[in-house]
Order: sequence, then C-alpha cells, then structure tokens
Amino acid sequence: MTAPSERLIRRIRRDFNRGVDDEVIRRLTALRPDDSSERLQAALVLGAGGKWNRFEQQLRRLERDWRDVLVTGGLADEDWPTRLSEELPADSEIPAPESDPITRPAAPARAARRDMSSPRRTQVRRTRRNPR
Repeated sequence: MTAPSERLIRRIRRDFNRGVDDEVIRRLTALRPDDSSERLQAALVLGAGGKWNRFEQQLRRLERDWRDVLVTGGLADEDWPTRLSEELPADSEIPAPESDPITRPAAPARAARRDMSSPRRTQVRRTRRNPR
C-alpha cells in the first residue's frame, strides 16, 4: 500500500467533489504495491476527469490491463514524465495567489467536458411516406 503523493492529492481535491475525494484517496492507497506507482495512480485520476463513475471504470480497467489505464489517463507515451509534471505541478511550481483581488488576473475558464461514461441519446426521425 502506497499513499498518493501530495501533488496527486491536490489534484484529486481539485477534480473531485468533497467526500468523494477522500474515497478516491482511500482507494488509491489500497492498491496492490505493483499498481501503486504515482504514474499509474495519476492515470487513474486523470482518466476519471473528476467523475466517480469514471474512476470506478478506471479501477475495473486496471484489473484487466494496466496499460489501458495509462492510455486513458494520457500517460502511456514516452513523454509521460513531462505530461505528469504538467498535470501535477510540485508545490514550488504553483503560483502563489496575489493578495489584492482587484489586480489579480481572473482564473482561466475551464472548458466544459461531457461525461463520456454515459452515452449520448440520439433521436431518429422517421419520414412519412406520401400515400398516392
């Protein structure tokens, strides 16, 4: 059992709702030693995108093949150390908030992401035949 790193815990607390974040940390801590590397734990979290049901899907994926978890989390390619550093900055890399809220630049807007775990519903319109 290996607890998630501090930078991964910060990411979990940012992405997941309160209460759910503690359960995610508990589940990551309970992983087998072979599955508890920071890279694999981060791939589980990044692939979930802050959604509990997607996190559970990632855990089921891990039981089948850990490589699929890395692909879904975006950490399968050779540049994974750079990507991991971008996604999980160290304490020293996080900019300190400025004290004056008027001069502080606005936080960049996060793009809305659709929950890909549930299929999008589509409606098919049937055309009527003209009776002749």
